[in-house]
Amino acid sequence: MADKESRMPRRRGAATETPAARTVRQRRSSGAARQPPPEPGALFADLGGILAESKPPEALKRGLLAVERSFRPRSAWVVVHDVAFDRLTVAAARGRADARVQATAPGEGPVGAAFSSGKPVVEGTLVAVPMIAFGRTVGVLVLLGGSFGGEDGPSPEEFARLEAVANACGAASELARTRNDAERRARELEAAAERLREGDRTRDALLAHLSHELRTPLTTVKGYLSMALKGRLGEMTERQINALAVCDRNTDRLLRLINDLLLTARLQAGKMTLDPRPLGLKSVLAEAVEYLRSDAEAARTTIELEVQQGEVFVRGNRDRLIEAVMHLLERGLRGKREGHPVQVRVAPRGRVAAVDITLGGVRVAAEELPRLFEAFRPDGGSPNLGLSIARQVVELHGGHIEAEQTDAGLVFHVALPLFAGAVTTPAERHEPRQGEILIVEDDDDCRNGLIEWLEAEDYRVRAYDNGREALERIQEVPPALVLLDLRIPGVDGAALVKTVREGSRGQHTPIFVISGAIDAGAGSDQAWGERVDGVFEKPINFPYLLERVREFVLPAPGESVG
Repeated sequence: MADKESRMPRRRGAATETPAARTVRQRRSSGAARQPPPEPGALFADLGGILAESKPPEALKRGLLAVERSFRPRSAWVVVHDVAFDRLTVAAARGRADARVQATAPGEGPVGAAFSSGKPVVEGTLVAVPMIAFGRTVGVLVLLGGSFGGEDGPSPEEFARLEAVANACGAASELARTRNDAERRARELEAAAERLREGDRTRDALLAHLSHELRTPLTTVKGYLSMALKGRLGEMTERQINALAVCDRNTDRLLRLINDLLLTARLQAGKMTLDPRPLGLKSVLAEAVEYLRSDAEAARTTIELEVQQGEVFVRGNRDRLIEAVMHLLERGLRGKREGHPVQVRVAPRGRVAAVDITLGGVRVAAEELPRLFEAFRPDGGSPNLGLSIARQVVELHGGHIEAEQTDAGLVFHVALPLFAGAVTTPAERHEPRQGEILIVEDDDDCRNGLIEWLEAEDYRVRAYDNGREALERIQEVPPALVLLDLRIPGVDGAALVKTVREGSRGQHTPIFVISGAIDAGAGSDQAWGERVDGVFEKPINFPYLLERVREFVLPAPGESVG
């Protein structure tokens, strides 16, 4: 009984009765203007229509229309609570305005009383029904006049229908508000995500630009140092040769430092991609060993490579794997290591290619082993940037790497998935042929260094500083091989490769990309399909470049390009 009484509407102004209220009461008592209650199906349809609206104004209008059909009020309003200003304001209306249904504060007048109490309020011919949604009052449904079955206003059944309509309006309003908030936040998140993507694009462009600009001059320096050390630039004293050897080693160190910083940035951003191809792991290890031969001599030690069962094939990115192996080997070349050789063994083991690198005499404390591959140490310990890169590169290839301290020294165990297809399918062989090598490079020093290096090996060379003239020459007289920089004026590298491969002349010409962009080895082939034959990253490893050139082109002693 107490619960029923708590749900009864509050009646304001019962002590006095206005003439209009007396007239309405008399009409009700005589049964005039009464409307039969709507069928339950019609009410459910009205409630469903209100809740189905996605826009609050339309939902509230549907609510007033339902009230109009059921109770024929002279006027009706939906008043909502403005949380920001703590005011009750009219959001939808049918009929004339009324002073009692203007902007007001919660608790003021019959509308504010209904909102604050959460119970219907009747004042004369005005009926205010709170709109309750999800456990809280969000507004008030207000009727002025109407056809009701009760003596002094709506009957309990009519109040129930009014409450159903009011709560449906409140729920629709809150749902729409929630949807709007969610959509707004989604737009804000998308805008924030786009700003992050734009930041990523800017960073990638900056990294590529820095990589190219830093590596291109290093290619020139490295090339001339290499020629000088081979005696191609004239006789030198032993003191001069030693000085140039120091410069050559430190040029390599500078290059590796640049590579490490740029690769770390891309790995941490998840931007490092691979263009995996079948390759021999023995040749990868041999090239890494050759790269570090001068470093080993400076450390007064040797790097010994042992392959137990011929070539071992994996699928991966050659340049990235070489860098990873070099980082592991360098750990054993710090300081003077006389009497402590670095040993590298590779062999198939089950379904993986197992590489064991033993750094003779290197000792690492047991508590340091778990943190050996951390790039930066928050505790102030020595950073291991190179080892961190090696681990991430190996993991990108589907492998794993572990470190173990043994009596002989520190051992790195590297495992990479075997590529069985490459074992049974021999690598494609190219018969070298006579012809010129076409160089397309816009940096004068780098271009001239490549010309001098190749001409010193008795190759015929023709060079251009832009893509347009180079493309015309290729279409006129296809060369034996093309060395192409990616960033060239006129026709860019991608467009040149596409035109040559789809043209009628030169479509089978071997094309090697030479680039200082950090992602040249990873992205160029992927972007152009299988359209280039290889990538040389700057600074170029000239012995390796010469080895690949010999696969395609025969020297022409005594000949020159006019």
